Order: sequence, then structure tokens, then C-alpha cells
Amino acid sequence: MPPSIVRGFGLDDNFDEPKNLGGLGADIGQLRLDDGTVIEAGRVLMRDEWNTAFYPRLAEASKPQDIWIHKNRLSGFWGGTEIGEALHRRGVRTLLFAGENTDQCVAGSMEDAYTRGWDCLMLSDGCGTTSPEFATQCTEYNCENGWGFVLTCQQLAHGVDNMQTAPDAGR
Repeated sequence: MPPSIVRGFGLDDNFDEPKNLGGLGADIGQLRLDDGTVIEAGRVLMRDEWNTAFYPRLAEASKPQDIWIHKNRLSGFWGGTEIGEALHRRGVRTLLFAGENTDQCVAGSMEDAYTRGWDCLMLSDGCGTTSPEFATQCTEYNCENGWGFVLTCQQLAHGVDNMQTAPDAGR
């Protein structure tokens, strides 16, 4: 990873008390989850660790044919991920964006996808960040006014439901 990415992972204030996570690969140690369970959190941003695991409800819903891309840059389209080729082979034209951090990884991937020709939809309530609110506002503004469209998860579900029940849905 480039030094600018590595620099970004140090003091994390997402814990009840700020905890210095150390650099990439450093041992996080024990963490107490919201339900009171104490776990070994693994190493900072290393594959197959607790802190990089797929969100459990999404993992349960995943299918064998789903595309899994491991990235090592803010954008999923850089660093040898081959995501573009995988999407093109499958004829994918529209991408949904959700994840962490809205103004960094989500925005970087979305902008790169847009400039490579994909239609982009950002699920505003499916994204999060520890950055100040203006960072999210800026990302949503850029998406709405250039990279694609911003909608909520409920709006997406409603749109899919309407497509499936429309009189000409079978065409």
C-alpha cells in the first residue's frame, strides 16, 4: 500500500475510548462488542481477520456466484483487483455502492467506476464514515451532480418491487 494509505490507519476514535490501533498488520488485541462479548480482534486490516470480515447478514445472503474482490487501495478499481474485467465479463452495467468510509473508499470506487462507464447508485443509508458530516455531504453532492444517483435502501427496494409488479415486467 502507498504511504498515504498506511498513514490513515492509526488512532481510531470509533471505540468508547480512543484506542491506538497501530499500523497495518498490528495486533489490535481484545475488544468488547456491543453484546458484551470479548473477542480477539486480529491484526489491522489484514485479510481473514475479524476487523475485515464481511458483514454477517451480507455473508449469510451471499451466493457462490457472487464476485469477491480484495482491494488494497481506496478504490476497488486499482491495485490489480481485476474488478472491471469481472464485471464486464458478466455484462454488469449498473453498480450499487455502500460501505465504509463514504468519503474515501466508497467515493473513490464510485468515481473510478463512473469514469470507466458504469452507471452508479449510492445507497446513502448503506454508507458510513467517521469523517465530519460535511465529507458525506460533499460525496453525496458529487454523486448526485456527476457520478450517478443517491438513494436510500428503502427507495431501492421500492423501485425493485415496482419493476417486478409492473404490467410489462415480463418483457
